[in-house]
Amino acid sequence: MGIVEIKKTNVGEQVYQQMKNQILAGEWRPGEKIPSEHMLMNMFSVSRGTVRQAVQKLAGENLIETRRGEGSFVRVNRLADYFRPAFLFSVDNHEMEEIYAFRSMFESATAEAAARKATPAQIRRLERNYTRMCQETDHYEQYVHTDLEFHMMICECTQNTLALQIYNSYENLLAPSILHTTQTIGVGNGVKYHGLILEALKNRDPQQAQAVMREHMENNLEQFKRLAAGLDQHG
Repeated sequence: MGIVEIKKTNVGEQVYQQMKNQILAGEWRPGEKIPSEHMLMNMFSVSRGTVRQAVQKLAGENLIETRRGEGSFVRVNRLADYFRPAFLFSVDNHEMEEIYAFRSMFESATAEAAARKATPAQIRRLERNYTRMCQETDHYEQYVHTDLEFHMMICECTQNTLALQIYNSYENLLAPSILHTTQTIGVGNGVKYHGLILEALKNRDPQQAQAVMREHMENNLEQFKRLAAGLDQHG
């Protein structure tokens, strides 16, 4: 088999992914103006066309909105888009159960790696996230947003871009289920487990981080099964 030319990595996709991660990680908050085109060009050392391509893609995903003469802003109602009917009915209970089971395997491993590799700055971001979570217990949609953000940030702490991409691939599907569960059973379990996970990460204890995350994920799976069974009975 002959050697073929190696194609250059898609620079536009890299810019888009980094900008998206800034939003999902809460670095660019809802309602906040993102850096201007010129600033983004300098930050990424790319052309204006590349920046515009990334901005258009984010706008197409309803992550940002562009206002003529003002710039682009992170959408305040981004999370609400997750709960529209298209998401609620796009995945059946069996498929969602498989996602929860996968999370138990995958996220327990990411927690273990995060305890070993997280930087002090990433730990501080997780602490800020947990503080927000505790403050949002009466606002379920925002609470769910912060909950999902916590898990995404743990994937970031692994310093493995593939782990983050895998999490992003199923994050949107989880929001309606987590919201429904939270509205039904309350926020107690989420606050409890996130606090324990954060403590394990701060203590640099990989085994404890893995164990607590697995317990958290298995608890989520059991809660989902119970709720799904109840829905089927009433269906």
